Amino acid sequence: MSEFREDGAAALGGEFSNYNFPYLFLMFLGSLLPLEPLFAIKLVSLVGDCLLALSVGVVVRQLRPAKLVPAVAALLALFLPTVLLNASMWGQCDSIYTSFLLLSLKSVLKDDARGSWLWWAVAVSFKLQAVFFLPALVFISVRNRYSLVLPLQAAGLWAMLSIPPVFFGRSLGSTLSVYINQTHTQEDSLVAGAANIYTWFPGASASESRIPAMVLCGAVLLLTAYAYWRGPDSAERRVLFTVAVLAVCPLLLPQMHDRYFFAAEVMSLLLITHKKLFIVPLAFAATGLTVYYLYFSNNRYLWPLWLASIVQCLAVGALLRTLWKNEN
Repeated sequence: MSEFREDGAAALGGEFSNYNFPYLFLMFLGSLLPLEPLFAIKLVSLVGDCLLALSVGVVVRQLRPAKLVPAVAALLALFLPTVLLNASMWGQCDSIYTSFLLLSLKSVLKDDARGSWLWWAVAVSFKLQAVFFLPALVFISVRNRYSLVLPLQAAGLWAMLSIPPVFFGRSLGSTLSVYINQTHTQEDSLVAGAANIYTWFPGASASESRIPAMVLCGAVLLLTAYAYWRGPDSAERRVLFTVAVLAVCPLLLPQMHDRYFFAAEVMSLLLITHKKLFIVPLAFAATGLTVYYLYFSNNRYLWPLWLASIVQCLAVGALLRTLWKNEN
């Protein structure tokens, strides 16, 4: 915010941030407002929260689950503890990319193949964590024989949204390597704050265990895809499959941070009227709140992080069991 207020639009060509251009552009617009810097930053995120609530309502209107009214679903999303804390306390922008993932899911439910890929491209242009949605989108696309051109169109849209800093003086290599630089870390721990399975192995080294962890995640994702593939391709199962994928990725990938379950937490609200899975969004909300509490309290334990990870595993297990048994 200081860079934008000192240098104006020219700062869009700077290398002071590892965020991609769409979010930085919103920060630039926020810098034009006559507000304290912290308020301007959080206002951008709060607008993202409103977009998130609207996106949840739109998906519910498309899905029409029993006993869930779109306006009620939107309010539930808006007042999820982690949604409130993510923007208003932390000043983060996870609600923005998740909003576009929800719009991608809406397109999936409508069999709007192009819309599903393009909305996903917008989401991933805001945050790399939108890639957790990609396995679900790929398998649903293959099963329904979506055009192979669509991923290329999505890549083109991502490039169009990411490349503008070049016109403000930033090098092309630096502009396109923003997400690559985000993956570089000096930490050698397998867990970076997330309530996932690696909290059980606090002494494990990322340099030695990263590849096995990624192989494990890939294997479970393939089993999840097989469970989806062996049953009917209904709208409800597409939602269940997508939520399961969004949860499996941060549960099993190494070096996951505190907020990486955010999209799974929000999308799991679509299952809140499910006869057997209504507990899943409650479990995700509880573990998410625990992780946030630990972050803000400098790890003064409300309850151990490994215990939160067990709750997370049970919730993901319930998703996978239901998907495998074709229980709608």
